[in-house]
Amino acid sequence: MNVYEYGIIVLVGPYRGSRHMHLKRSKRKDGREYLSIVRTYREGKRTLTNTHLSLGYLDPGSPDYGERISEYQALAEAMEAAWQEENATLALGFPRKKKVDKKAANRRNVGYAALSDKYHRLGIDRFLAARAKGRGFEYNVNAIFRLLVYERCLNPGSKSSDFDNRQWYFDAADFTLKDVYRSLDFLAAQKDAMIARMNRQIGEARRRNTAEVYYDTTNYYFEIDEDDADTADADTGKIITEGLRKRGASKEHRKSPIVSMGLMMDSDGLPICYKLFPGNKNDSETALPVLKQIKEEYALGRIVMVADKGINCSDNIAACALSGNGYVFSQSVRRSDRGLREWVLSEEGYAASEGFKCKSRQGHKTVYVTGEDGEAKEVGLDVKYVAFWSADYDARAKAQRARILEKSKKMASSKAGYDHARSHGAARYVKETVFDAATGEVKKTLLELDLEAVAEDERYDGYYLIVTSETEKPEGEIIDVYRGLWRIEESFKVTKSELGDRPVHVWTPEHIEAHFLVCYVALVIVRLIQLDFGYRYSAGRILGELRALQCSHLKDNVWHFDYRTDLSDELCENAGVTFNREVMTLKEIKGELAKARKG
Repeated sequence: MNVYEYGIIVLVGPYRGSRHMHLKRSKRKDGREYLSIVRTYREGKRTLTNTHLSLGYLDPGSPDYGERISEYQALAEAMEAAWQEENATLALGFPRKKKVDKKAANRRNVGYAALSDKYHRLGIDRFLAARAKGRGFEYNVNAIFRLLVYERCLNPGSKSSDFDNRQWYFDAADFTLKDVYRSLDFLAAQKDAMIARMNRQIGEARRRNTAEVYYDTTNYYFEIDEDDADTADADTGKIITEGLRKRGASKEHRKSPIVSMGLMMDSDGLPICYKLFPGNKNDSETALPVLKQIKEEYALGRIVMVADKGINCSDNIAACALSGNGYVFSQSVRRSDRGLREWVLSEEGYAASEGFKCKSRQGHKTVYVTGEDGEAKEVGLDVKYVAFWSADYDARAKAQRARILEKSKKMASSKAGYDHARSHGAARYVKETVFDAATGEVKKTLLELDLEAVAEDERYDGYYLIVTSETEKPEGEIIDVYRGLWRIEESFKVTKSELGDRPVHVWTPEHIEAHFLVCYVALVIVRLIQLDFGYRYSAGRILGELRALQCSHLKDNVWHFDYRTDLSDELCENAGVTFNREVMTLKEIKGELAKARKG
């Protein structure tokens, strides 16, 4: 090899001229020999020895002495050969002037093995293969969906960018971008059946903790100007299909059309199902369809539904109670009747500890249920009210109000600013008075801070009120159950940040459904990995590790790995794969990835 034409990269292994594994025979004073297989090597000017296998004592006078020595020497030679094969020096030659191939996929990810393990354990590959059978697809719909899920976790973006990144993985991706978009209609139609299959797989692998199920809603914006139109019957004018993207109460105070999502989750933080609703649908109207779905399709038995005050309405309470299920809902202290407000704010009955106090009482709640005839009927229910105050919640409420008041002061000094921000929270602390000081006629607008409104709000800082059907449960247990809602709120944060499911780059109802199905499956996979580790690691940290676990192509079938941490080792071990070596061949890499696909 001409060194002027080639640069040489040597990946260091053992020097073959040195002495390695051999049988060591140490004589003892009693004449016996102690046998061991050792490896001798040099470190600087010193010769060092490591014992790899202790064989014990052997008497030179024994009849089988020579035979056993030969066996042990053969064993030492076999161990040496295996050690040499695993640690052999590798030398690769590279033409010094050769340019990098722009089109080659010279760097790939292997961290997706952890995602692949869960994907296949959920049985999604077998489900899609069975559903696609006989449909005449010219592409592998499972390969497309698998890519979309992996990309949602590791490189969230548009479907086009997902397709462009297909060579970042070692899995086959023999399909076109048009195939990706064509598959979305099919995937949307499989949504409910796929989620049911996933839930069965989860139930078989681990016992679902559904004593309490958590429900919450969020919404996702679309960068469009007009709402989706409803489809109506030409003769009757009755709406057949509601448009999905509609302007509504955006969680982010955006004016763009939105789509609402209702998400149901079990007590371990694992999603159970989701459902999309038009953006103008009130949150309280979304719970019953989801509750009905999980009861019919997943046979969960009696459940206790846990939700915040946005879901607390007569229909939802009655539906839970009258169907034999339970509920734990928060309730607005401010909007409760006067007697209940005074009870919450009164110090009487509270059991206090440092920075916290709580109390409870039995009660009777009247709800109004709309019957089949369209008439509202009164239904009386036995309930339990639990009130608590937290110093942390109190401090948080005061900090939030301080920020709002700063905005309110600016609004009070600008009529234009006030008009622009009426729909935002800060406007409620600005009082508008229209008058003429001399004549009393409508002539001038006076804006000022509404100090009475500020003082009224401060009364409720730190207080929470819960209403529940679980009248026999201790108040501490009810509070703990309610606090579990934080995990579903965190799930929405994960989908919007780590999984990047907004803005949505598709527009037909079917493609929107398929997009959120991809996001949902990605969330389930991430949650399953987190649950395996007892939620010791955040979703962001796990995905960051998997994203960083990459390798670079050196030459021929040889790949070089340059990233490894304790957590990456744990994630690989959890998926049943090993990627801790600096150099692996393509065959070895594909062998490890195949282990993850076994599920």
